[in-house]
Amino acid sequence: MQSQLTQQHLKRHPDKLERFDRVRIWSGEHHLWWRPSAAGYTPDADEAGVYDAYDAWARVKYCGPEKRITLVAA
Repeated sequence: MQSQLTQQHLKRHPDKLERFDRVRIWSGEHHLWWRPSAAGYTPDADEAGVYDAYDAWARVKYCGPEKRITLVAA
């Protein structure tokens, strides 16, 4: 099973989201992880927020491609 999926891939294949339970959100634009409750960014994966996969998708699905968002299995 793939341990990460880009936002752009998920837009084409939304059914793949069901493969995830909990995820971290990576911002390729900033090269940082989203913090809990989307309250800023951190370079440390241990400080990153861990989101329900569907909650994470709801937060990022409308971000533009320049954000280079990736959901990474937690």
